Parts: sequence; structure tokens; C-alpha cells
Amino acid sequence: MLAIETATPILSVALEVGGRVFERRVEDPAARAEGVLELLQVLLNEAETSLAALDAIAFGRGPGSFTGLRVAAAIAQGLAYAQGVPVVPISSLAALAQEAAGDDILAAIDARRDEIYYGFFTRSKNGLVEPVGAEALGPPALVRVPEGRVYRGIGSGFDHYPQELHGRHGVSYDAHKAPSARAILRLAHAAIERGGGVAAAQALPIYLRDNVAQSA
Repeated sequence: MLAIETATPILSVALEVGGRVFERRVEDPAARAEGVLELLQVLLNEAETSLAALDAIAFGRGPGSFTGLRVAAAIAQGLAYAQGVPVVPISSLAALAQEAAGDDILAAIDARRDEIYYGFFTRSKNGLVEPVGAEALGPPALVRVPEGRVYRGIGSGFDHYPQELHGRHGVSYDAHKAPSARAILRLAHAAIERGGGVAAAQALPIYLRDNVAQSA
């Protein structure tokens, strides 16, 4: 399985072959498709395999950078069409939460315009995170952390708005973390078991913000 995650400036590509995971990450704020394809070629060479061996392609469907999400979706669609394999869209916030310590997690990605993309997650017995409620976009000061549980925060939202998220709620956090393709792989396996693979044409990004055309 191939996984692509470009919702943030950290481009991440992972390839799983025979139970072994090969991964490369690079910072690229422009989220260029050429960068993703270069990383992919490095992984194919390292794993001594080819695109023809793929069984599925997973990608971070967002929310996140508009350009980044388009890049990931377009590459996933193109490769899936060419190889005749299903695509597995995975929440970028879930992939981010998967990287966190603890069982109750608040994942937050800076969305600019004084807003964040965020979602609450809980870790199940199999070690994978599951969403608690819907993912959302909004001002960090309006985020309401449920009482009675100890949450671990993760993501660039905490780097940009520590007072609103940490100061108000006392949530411990890892600010300099980004969703990874390795996490996408783990979540994609569970999604496939639930029948979560889709045809290439259905592999669409999730923006959360309506005015995408004006913001791109």
C-alpha cells in the first residue's frame, strides 16, 4: 500500500511492502506534486518494487492546506486509475491524532485567518484513534474541551494559539507535530477492513471551509 499526506507543509510519503514500511518526509510549503513523486520514486527504489505491485493507495483527505489536499488527491486518483486499485481517503486530523501520546486527543491544524481545523479523538484498544464528534473549523478561543477527561493536544494549532488552547484549558500538547503517511497507512488498513476503499473518482479532499476558490 502507498500512502500520501500533504495537508501541512510537511510532505510525507510511505510505502508498505511485505509488512515493512518505507517512509520519507520533507518540508515543502508549496506542496508541489513533483516533490511527492520524487519521494515516491525514492521509496520504490529502496523497496525494490514498482507501482504495478500496489494493492491500494491511501491519502490524507484533509482538512488542511487547499493546495496540499489537491496535490494528494490528484496523485492518488491518477495512480489509482493507472493501476486499477482502490483509494482509501483518511482524515488528516485522525492521522495527526494517531501520532499523539495518550488516549484522549485534541488534534489541531492552523487554518490561518485566526482559525484552526480541529477534532477530538479517542484511542481504541487496538491502538488506533477514532473520532469523537465531527471535525470542525473555527476560532481557537471557541473550542470547548470536554471536562472530566485528560486530553493531549497535538498539531500546529497549538504552536500558533497556545494561550487559547493550552492557556484556557490546560491541555498538554506537542505543537511541532504533523500528520504522517505512516499513520495514514495504519488507519487505512482498518478502513479497508470496514470496506472503506473507494473508486478513484470518489477520492475527494475535505476542506471544511466553503470559500475554497477565493482562498486558494
